[in-house]
Parts: sequence; structure tokens; C-alpha cells
Amino acid sequence: MKKTVVLLLVIVMILGSIAGILMYFSSGHGTNSPFADIPAPIIESFTFADFTGADLSDMKIENISEILYTFTFDTSTKWPETEDNSLQLLANQVMESGKYLGLGLSELHQNGVTGKGISVAIIDRTMLKEHEAFQDNLNYFEVSSSSTHEEELSSHGSALAGIVGGSSGVAPDATLYYFAVSDDEDPYDGYKKAMEKLLDFQKTLPEEEKIRLVLLALGPDPLQIAADPEGPVKGLADALNKAKAENIVVLYPGMQTSLPITGSGCPPTMNRDEPDNYQVWSWTLAKKQIGDSLQSHNANSWDEAIEILKKLLTDMEELNSIQAEAINTFLYIAYVYSDYIEFNDWLESIMSEPSDLLAAPSDFIAVPNSHGPQQYTYYGSGILDWSTAYVAGLVTLGFQVNPTLTENQIFQALWESGTPFYGTSRLVCPLEFIRAIGEA
Repeated sequence: MKKTVVLLLVIVMILGSIAGILMYFSSGHGTNSPFADIPAPIIESFTFADFTGADLSDMKIENISEILYTFTFDTSTKWPETEDNSLQLLANQVMESGKYLGLGLSELHQNGVTGKGISVAIIDRTMLKEHEAFQDNLNYFEVSSSSTHEEELSSHGSALAGIVGGSSGVAPDATLYYFAVSDDEDPYDGYKKAMEKLLDFQKTLPEEEKIRLVLLALGPDPLQIAADPEGPVKGLADALNKAKAENIVVLYPGMQTSLPITGSGCPPTMNRDEPDNYQVWSWTLAKKQIGDSLQSHNANSWDEAIEILKKLLTDMEELNSIQAEAINTFLYIAYVYSDYIEFNDWLESIMSEPSDLLAAPSDFIAVPNSHGPQQYTYYGSGILDWSTAYVAGLVTLGFQVNPTLTENQIFQALWESGTPFYGTSRLVCPLEFIRAIGEA
């Protein structure tokens, strides 16, 4: 069990932050909680700020035009007014540039490699199915009709669908089957039901139209399976194993496969087809920056690290929101998992270069949201889910070119065709991937 916890911690710190950690810290805890004295972060830098739905009309942000591409914002964001409307125009340009997911996709699409004829399933929460980006190739299924209230539409599912098979997506002509899970039920139980519905639906499809890949927003957690071997998490894992037995490729964020995925990004002012213009994922950079601070303060134990991290939340110069998230994630690990791993071993894993990870775009991209049929969100700092969706799109293109491929062959080709990136990681190279599997 301890071995599993340590492995998962290393994966979390390499691949992404702990989901919902900021919400956890900000929610009410009693004074006996070890989290009770965690100070609220003092954010001093607007870099990577989230301005989705915000009204910035009367706000003054120094050098805003230079850092706007790092913001997360959407179509409804209102920008500070200028005589020439330059900020609104710049935001529009950034949004449009972000819709192109880069790395040679335009050349593949021009050559007819668009995912046409390949069926892909996505499982996520209820979303706006009428979005212009995918309304023409989306088949929408409600997994459960037991909801007693009008649910808030998820923009997460819109983003996944847009990246995989939207009009600006990786595989724009793929056939999408979207299985919408209700908020009313246990998420793992809902995803299990969705997989069962998918497998039943699969039986009705002719051979040439069968679903080749399923992308889930949420996958099974091995720790929860160990804690509750008969629970809904185990049920979801069993359903995924059935899908794999039917030769359906399964992908979800943080999945422990032979090919772990991480993020990357190309600023919108640069050539997005050029691999040299891609940067390490903003989360990877943030956790390394906080690790550097721990080292510079000579932290040598979990207790010392906790005090340093608390101080960084209020005293770190130019602290941005991503760095604050990294600090809070580190504090969570220090309090909850310190019995399972030595501090110096953990810090070494944080500071080491990315190892054998496949990087795909997550930062500086624009995706559909569920606020309206023509609404989009631009992410200056994206999440692992977007990279996973990008890889799912590439797998879809791969099946169009070579329908006989196995999952292992696809993952091997994705890795071997990748461009050397940071450490021993590689950046996806769609053109070389398609060439490789076309010759397989």
C-alpha cells in the first residue's frame, strides 16, 4: 500500500496538481485541522491570472498587452477600454491564434487526415451539445434521466469534444459519441453506467462504425479501489477492462500507462507548427520554481518545508496563481502523505527533469465552452486533460490511416515519432506519427 501511495504522489507531482486543492484549503475547517493556519495567498503577479467572465473595464493592469497571452479568459471577458480598442483586438487575436492546435495539424488536414470514418466516445458531465464547433458530428446521450433539477452545463466536456473532434480540433471529421453523466450521482458510478451504456451501444454499430477510442474525464483511482474493492471505482475499472478486451483504446487524465502524458504550450505570437517554440507546461514550471525556493531556504524536513511554504504564500515576490496552487498542493502532501515518503526523496522527484513523458499542447489554446454556441475559452495555463484530449485526437487520426493498429503499436509510434523535449520527455509530432503508422 505504501509503495502505491509513493508512486501516485510522484505521478501527481510530475503530471499535475491535486484536483480541487485550492477549494479544499479555502473551505471551512475547524481550528483543530492542520490546514486551519494556512494563510490565503497574496497574489502579486497577474501572469496566468484567470479572467473568465470578468469585467476589467475599470481595471488597470501594468504591461497588460505583454502578458495578456498568459491569461485565461473567455469570449465574455470585458477588457479595459482604450481609444483604439487595442486590448479587445489583441484578445481577439490571441483567442483566434489559440484555436489552432499546431504541430503540423493543418498540413495533415489539408492532406485528408482528419479522422473521417473513425468513431470516438467521450464521457463527461452534461454540456451544451449545440456548440458550433461540433454540432454537426456529435451524437449526444444522457446516461441518466433521473436529475431533479436543471444542471449547470459543463465547459470541461465542451473542451474535450472540441480538442478531439471540433472544427478546430485534432480530428475535425471524426464521429463523436458523447455520454453525459449527471451531477446527481456518485461520479464513479455515473462513469461506470456510461461505460456500460457505451458497450451496449457498441453492439448495435456495424463493424466499420464501431467506437475505436473512449476518452473519459475521470478514471479509476487505484487507492480508492484498494480501500473499497467492491465499490463504484472498481466497477468503472472493470467496465474499462471490458472495453479494452473489445479493442477500444481507453484514455483519461493521469492514466498510468506505458506512455504517461504531460502538457506543453506555444505562445500565440509564435509559429505553432515549430516544435522549438514549445515551452514546458506551466504547472511543471511552477512546481519546479517552488521546489527551487525550498532548496534555497535549505528545507531538510517536512516540518521545515511547511513553515517555508506558508511564508511563501504571503511573502514570495511576484507570486502568481499557478505558483500559489503549487504551494497549496505541496502543503497538502506534507500534511497528508508525509508518513509515506521521505522529504528529500520527494523533493528530488520534484526537481528532476521530466522522464519519459509524452508532451502535448495544454497551455495557450482556445477551446469551446458551454456558455453559448459561439463561446470559447482561452487557457494561458491549461490542464492535463487538454493534453490527453490532444493525444486522443492523434490516436483517432492514426486509426484513419491504419485501422489495424493495436493500442501498443499506437503508443509506441507516438513515442518514437516524438521530438526530443525537456529532460527525457518528447513532444508529440503528428506528421511523423502519421508517417510512421502509414508505413507500419
